[in-house]
Formats: sequence, C-alpha cells, structure tokens
Amino acid sequence: MLKEILVQELKKFGIEVESNQIEIPKEEFGDLALPCFIFAKKKRKNPNEIAKEFSDKISSDLIERMEAVGGYLNFFLDWKKIIPFLKQIEKIDKWIMKEKKKIMVEHTSVNPNKAIHIGHARNACLGDVIAKMLKLKGNEVIVANYIDDTGKQIAHLVLAFKYLNYSEESEMKFDNYCDKVYVEIHKKLEENPELQEKIKKISKLIEEGNNKIAIYARKLAEKVVKEQLKTIWNLNIFYDLLNWESDILRKKMLEKTLEFLKKKDLIEKVKTGRKKGCWVLRLSKLKEFQNLKDADKVLIRSDGTVVYAAKDIAYAFWKHGILEDEFEYKIFCIQPNGKELWSTCEKGEKLNSKFNKVDVSINVIDARQSLEQEIVKNTMKLINPNVNYIHYAYEVVSLSQKTAKKLGIEMDESKQFIHMSGRKGWFINVDTLYQKLFEKILEEVKKRNLGMEEEKCKEIAKKLTISTIRYELLKVSPEKMIIFDLDEALSLEGNTAIYVLYTYARACNILKKAGKFEENYKVEKIEDGEKKLLKHLLLFPEVLTQALSDLRPNEICNYIFTLANIFNNFYEKYPVLKSEKEGFRLELVRKTKKVLEFCFDLLGIEKLERI
Repeated sequence: MLKEILVQELKKFGIEVESNQIEIPKEEFGDLALPCFIFAKKKRKNPNEIAKEFSDKISSDLIERMEAVGGYLNFFLDWKKIIPFLKQIEKIDKWIMKEKKKIMVEHTSVNPNKAIHIGHARNACLGDVIAKMLKLKGNEVIVANYIDDTGKQIAHLVLAFKYLNYSEESEMKFDNYCDKVYVEIHKKLEENPELQEKIKKISKLIEEGNNKIAIYARKLAEKVVKEQLKTIWNLNIFYDLLNWESDILRKKMLEKTLEFLKKKDLIEKVKTGRKKGCWVLRLSKLKEFQNLKDADKVLIRSDGTVVYAAKDIAYAFWKHGILEDEFEYKIFCIQPNGKELWSTCEKGEKLNSKFNKVDVSINVIDARQSLEQEIVKNTMKLINPNVNYIHYAYEVVSLSQKTAKKLGIEMDESKQFIHMSGRKGWFINVDTLYQKLFEKILEEVKKRNLGMEEEKCKEIAKKLTISTIRYELLKVSPEKMIIFDLDEALSLEGNTAIYVLYTYARACNILKKAGKFEENYKVEKIEDGEKKLLKHLLLFPEVLTQALSDLRPNEICNYIFTLANIFNNFYEKYPVLKSEKEGFRLELVRKTKKVLEFCFDLLGIEKLERI
C-alpha cells in the first residue's frame, strides 16, 4: 500500500512506475526511493539528471521533501498526511489479485515404510501454506498426498514381516516401529546380498498386482499411512486426496502413457548395448538435455520393473487430463477438522474428473529430485507446450553436529552438519520432536500461569508446539538448507513463533483493557517509533502480494518477526492507554493485531490471547 500511494502520486505528474520498482532505502536516505536508472535508456539522460527533473516537477501534500542522490530520487513523506491510509488495512482482501484456476498441490508424499521426520515436515508445512496462499487468491485447490506403495521401501517391510519372522505387533506407534525394522533390514541386506534378489522378486510381484503379496503390501502401506496421518494432523495439515501408486499401475495408466509416448515417437525399446531390453525416453531430442553425456532416460528396465520417472509421467498425465480419470474413489477417513479424505482404490465411486484436469499442478519435492522433475515437465511440454507443471523445489533438512552426537552418530569434527538417512536411522521423528517440545513448553506455561487448570495449560502448550514447529520450518527460504539443532528448536527465545505470539497476546491485552475507543487519524506530531510502526503496517499489502506471487511463506515470517520487534519497541517507549494520543496509538495496536491474525491464519499459527 505504501509504495502504491507513491505510485498514484507520481502518476499525477506523468511519471509511470510499478510499485515493485519503488525501493525502501536506508532510513537516513528517506522513506521511499525511486531508482531513475529505469528511465535512463528511454529518456537518453543521466539518472541523476532525471532524478532532479522529477524533483522539480513533483509537488504533493503527501511528500515533505525530496532529494536527488546517486541516480535515486529519495522521498521523505509527511507522515501526518499518511496516517488516514491506515484505515485501508481493514480491507486486505482488495489488495489480492484474484484467480480462478483449478490447481493441485501435491505434498508430503512420504514412502509408506516409515514415520514422518522433520525433513518430511518441512515439505508438508510448505505445501500446506502454498495451498492456503492459492486459495486466498480465489483458486480451487486440491491437496494431494501421493503414496508410493510399490517401491523397494515397502518391499523391505514385506521381506521383514512375511519372510524374516518380524512381528507386526509392537508397543511402538506402527510407523515408528517400521522405521526401526527398515534400518535393521537394510543392514541385513548389506550382510546378505542374496536377500537383494528376494527384494527384486517382491518388488516385481507388488508392481504386477492382483496377487497375495501385492494385496498384503497395500494393507501394510495403509496401516503405516494411517499413523503418518496422525503425525501430520498434529501439525494441523489436511488433505483432499490420497493417490496410491498401486492404483496407477492397476488402472494400466503406465501402459497407456507409454503407448501415448510411442505414438509421439518419444520412446523406444533399446535393441543393443548396456540398455538392451529397456524402454527409454529420448531426451536427447530436447535442447535442455542435449549437453548431457547420457540424455536418454530408462523408463522400463529390462527385467520389466518401472523407474520412478515413468510413474511420475503417468501421474502427471492424469493430473492434467492427458489421460482420462479412470480411478475409482472411496472416503479413506474423516479427518480431525471434519473434512473428508478421499482415496483412490480398487473398487469405489467414479467421480468424473473431480480431482484431475487441473490448470496447474504444483509438486513440492526436494531439490535433489530436480533432474527427475525436469524430465517430467519437459515430457509434458512436448505433449502440450502450455501445460503448467511446476516443481516447487526446497533444500533438505540436515542435522547439526550437536544433534548428530546426541543421536549417537559418529561424524567428522570439522563438519557443521550431517545429512539425514532413513536407512542408517539418522533422523529426528516429528512425533519425538513434538513430544519433547510440548513437555518443555507445558512446563514454561505452568510457571507463567500459576493456578491455571491443567487442561487449559495443556491446550496452550499444544497450540504453541504446533506453531513452533511450523514456524521453524517456514521461516527459512526454501532454497536454503535447514541445519536442524534440537536444542535451538526447544529454545523459547529469538525468532520463534512464541515470540510473535507473545507480541499478539500483548496487543490483545492492551485492546481488552481499553474497551471501546474512538479512533483518531489526526495528530499534531508523529514520534519516530509511531512512524516506524505505521510504515511497516502500510508496507504489508505489498509484502503479501509479493509473497503470494512467489509462493514464499518465509517472506510472511520475516515480515511478522520485524513487526513484532517494531511493535514491542513502540510499546516499551510510548504509553498507549490514557495518553494524549490514545485513539491514534490504540489504532496502531488494533491494526497490528489485525495483520498478525491474518498472517497467523495463512501460516497455520494458532492464535493465543494469553501465553
């Protein structure tokens, strides 16, 4: 909004700019800055000359003064005249560009042989907020969780329970127990290579379907997924659809995809050489892959088993309606938020493209899969150049040296972090993190609220735990690795959800004490702390618009952390209640609360008026 105010003022003087071209300079250089370099080519003038020329022609009540410095025109605003624009914060929705697209956001997609660890939780939290952002923009959003129940990972569990006498019963949560079993089986495979052949046979039976092993594998996978969902629901994340890989194979979608690609002359069976008998995708025909030494991608191995990319291409074809929706569906369960969770299945209802034929598909998958995703995207582009298949890449979560040591992992002292590994058992389960964090927060809540009922303390601690985990995983930009440190995650200070929630509770308390009040947008003098808070609030629409456009939850986290700092400095320095400027200052408090509430809803942070 603040940048847009200046854009509209400049228009009056024939200066056409976009709000994203306006910059926020260092405080000593003004409130807003216009880089005049953007006009230099068209006007064929030095940027400094242009800045001076603009300065001479602009005359606005909203601008106190201007300075032309280093090719920039710096604006010092008359903040007393800017105050009335604060009213528009109530109309946040009008600043959001509305779309009307059908979009599928696929996230989480954890192999059904393990529990959810913090790396998976980063994926799920990002996907959840991306879906919220897209809904805010007026889109129809389908949230899908793809279950790879035909891969080698599930074959490991089948080997354990069917052939190596592992019991399916355990006092542990079943997905956590399967984690333990998976690590042990992986060690056995290293010690006994003959078991690798058994894994291959099991995998082939699972992919073929319609046999006892395939039926057992699906039931086993469903049992794990039910436990995974409990973990994810604990973070207030929910889905519309579970799409099972075994159903993709059962409906012969892979064969239909291969036939389609054959007709387009994009795949062929290799007759000689090391890839003899394999079906390969001729990526060498695509300019994006021509520099690769071995650009042709195997889709079907010579033994008939299918690689991930082939299944991904078939799934993408279904999403975008290149393949018809032949799935059958059933309600898998009713989620804790009351929402139905649908699932593909062997026998169920036909839903006439309720879930597919999307305009856009967004696939939240870590950056290590970028090449695989490029293959899928470019294959789609060959079929339809206008298809909008997006890989939302993010970096992985690694373990800090301290945390690795706590897990008993031996590592080089010179290394700052170590990558997680499910096979080796190097990970932090979300269930474990949630419980440890909950216990620590509950203890702190009880200290701060002596005499509060146990259940009320637990309710507050639960909300703070959910908010803390989500905020920790969302505040870092997606392209940056998170080096997870257990001690830091359990800290209640710094750039945390608890800090911004404490700020929110403070604002609520001030407004509760104030009761009804008369807002005031006219003041004789505006103090520095008031101006900083006003400025940051008025920048929110632009921050929100950019974050929604780029699908970057971390930008919203950055904004509210800065808002919390500015607000708390304002609170410490200036009395609000019974001051000469009570109406104005209370309005600043109310708008801070409004903006925080909006951001909390978007980020999935639980609102608390008392901590």
